[in-house]
Amino acid sequence: MKISVVTVCYHVVQEIEKTILSVLGQTYPDIEYIVIDGGSMDGTLDVIKKYEDKISYYVSEPDGGIYDAMNKGIKVATGEWINFLSAGDCFYNSRSVEDVFSNNISSEVDVVYGYQVHSYTYGKYIRKQLPLSSFYKGMPFGHESSFVRASVMKRIGFDVNYRIAADYHFFFNLYASGSKFQPVDAIVTDFESMNGISSSMRTALLAFREFSMVNGNIETTQYKKGVLSL
Repeated sequence: MKISVVTVCYHVVQEIEKTILSVLGQTYPDIEYIVIDGGSMDGTLDVIKKYEDKISYYVSEPDGGIYDAMNKGIKVATGEWINFLSAGDCFYNSRSVEDVFSNNISSEVDVVYGYQVHSYTYGKYIRKQLPLSSFYKGMPFGHESSFVRASVMKRIGFDVNYRIAADYHFFFNLYASGSKFQPVDAIVTDFESMNGISSSMRTALLAFREFSMVNGNIETTQYKKGVLSL
């Protein structure tokens, strides 16, 4: 069973190699690795080309943002399942993909997800899954720690009208429509969490707004009153 792993990137010359090596070092025997670069000019493409004989498909060209790039990856993927591993993030260890698919995955399941390690400058912690009912507050699992059936992703894709929350929008709608999710007892990814507070405040506010738009909570938040205007 082929698994497609997609990395989208732009100007990440310092981070991209560890992500590539994390994928290429997996013990799972049938991984299709796809890299969608947004036309980087900082040396990122040189690093990608260093491994081009081991990367199934890559392209470097301008795009309409991260979700447009992710949709490009979905379009060219030929695996049965798709995982998105962002530049700078890594699989937890060399057996991560194998550990996920060594489980008995029901044919009715559309999303499989595991745990995620969050890495900060001051340490790490394991983010375990929350109940799926938590979708009405936010993501109950890390996107990078999930695998989605390619047939589902190709049918729906990501809504590029969202700048930050298109992945949440995608998973929330799957949950709300009754799609089957299956948790697995495995740590899948090591996620590089944001450490800067002031530099990410605008991003956090935009994320708050978009998440609230998806789950319907925007009517009861201070954002509607203009307190959190962007």
